[in-house]
Amino acid sequence: MSRNTLQAKGRREQLDSLRLLAISGVLFDHAGISTRFLPGTVGVRFFLLLSGFLITRTLMAQLPARSAGVAAHGGTAALLSFYAKRALRIWPLYYLIIAVLLVGGVIELREAAIHGLFVTNIMQAIKNHWHVTSWFLPHFWTICVQEQFYLVWPLLFLLLDTTRRNLLLFAMMGVAVLFRLGMWWAGLHTQVGFQTLPFASFDALAVGSLLAIGHARLGFLVERRAQVWALVLAVLLSLAGMFGGFIDTVVLPGLWLVPLSVLILSAFDGKLGAAGAFLDWRPLVFFGRISLGIYLLHLPVAYAIITHGPRALIPWVEHRTWSGLAINTGATMALATLSWFLFEKPLQRLRRYLPDARPARSAAADAGLA
Repeated sequence: MSRNTLQAKGRREQLDSLRLLAISGVLFDHAGISTRFLPGTVGVRFFLLLSGFLITRTLMAQLPARSAGVAAHGGTAALLSFYAKRALRIWPLYYLIIAVLLVGGVIELREAAIHGLFVTNIMQAIKNHWHVTSWFLPHFWTICVQEQFYLVWPLLFLLLDTTRRNLLLFAMMGVAVLFRLGMWWAGLHTQVGFQTLPFASFDALAVGSLLAIGHARLGFLVERRAQVWALVLAVLLSLAGMFGGFIDTVVLPGLWLVPLSVLILSAFDGKLGAAGAFLDWRPLVFFGRISLGIYLLHLPVAYAIITHGPRALIPWVEHRTWSGLAINTGATMALATLSWFLFEKPLQRLRRYLPDARPARSAAADAGLA
């Protein structure tokens, strides 16, 4: 294994661990244990920011480059291969959960269609309600936002040259800011769509993408001083968020992207010191790798425990206590582990049969980031 491949593997593993930490914040929030000091929404923003970073790194590695006015050779085949690989990573467990719940009579066909077509977030905004389907599936909205981005961004990445691509990403950031301002001034900031509509996540996805592009092109490293200031800023943002109001609702979602971006780049470059050693801890890396399953399963598992679990466990989970969080998280991690080894990982092997149209110059450097 080459030195570049080993470095890429290490980078991927620390980012896997960070993804797990982001999702953990959401689990705490759904268990009713989130605090004003560090709300679960920060975990969601981090998850989307990291998604933008990783998907754009993958696009840069797998899609042929396009210069101004010159179409990329082999772009269609590379794009289709990319979409197929993304589908193999996200769709199997996602659709398995929907299918099991549908066949088991837990959800109706209408509910399955909403989730299956990746429009959960849109329906939540239209109905102004988190639970447009069953109470244990509202978290699918983040997967829908992610999939909507994955549907459009790779195509635009292939069709646009570097300048137009970057302008588009900056425009997305502007749209997100204007969206939050407009919703606040219209008195709609308490609406569910304030969080679930794609516009609300444009800045996180765009900043993540710009980080990937800028880092690959410029090769900059995050200095220790920047890490210290990022930590100070994160503490200040956490304190400011405790007071709510305009600052917390409109300003902080964008500002949080600054320290979170520093964290991602520091981990990617292996510059986190003792924190990096913690992120390299093998159990953390493993559960980070299967964090998609943990995220998708945690509320369905809570439903299963409440409706079919041992009578002694039901009150702990139903009333959202620390003990209930521990029980539900343990059961979720166990089921996600089984899903990974028995279902998801075997399907991942199908990716080797898909054509690999990535440029030779970056194949090794970006190995494992897909």
